[in-house]
Amino acid sequence: MHAKLFASALLAAAGFAAAPSFAGPYLGGEVGDFGADGPVASYLTRAAVAAATVQAARNGTLPSTGEGAAAGRAALVRTAAPSRVTREQVKAQAAYAVRHGLTVGGEV
Repeated sequence: MHAKLFASALLAAAGFAAAPSFAGPYLGGEVGDFGADGPVASYLTRAAVAAATVQAARNGTLPSTGEGAAAGRAALVRTAAPSRVTREQVKAQAAYAVRHGLTVGGEV
């Protein structure tokens, strides 16, 4: 029993001792030998940037970024077809599905 405990403690100590050897210099978030990021001088105020963003959004020249950016502007403009069922009909269908075990498990 003591031998297993001693071996486990020795292995843990070796792991903790080796952990700092994996630490390296800050690479600026990139792979390679880059120095630390330096200060950046900006010539625009926050208000000017916000105004330019609003103007670009109104003109439709704001670039698509983030999830769905590959789909382009058409994905943002697309609208859903009008529904042919009322809210009460949807609630009734959901209640029927729950009562009869027709619901799908997990996220929907």
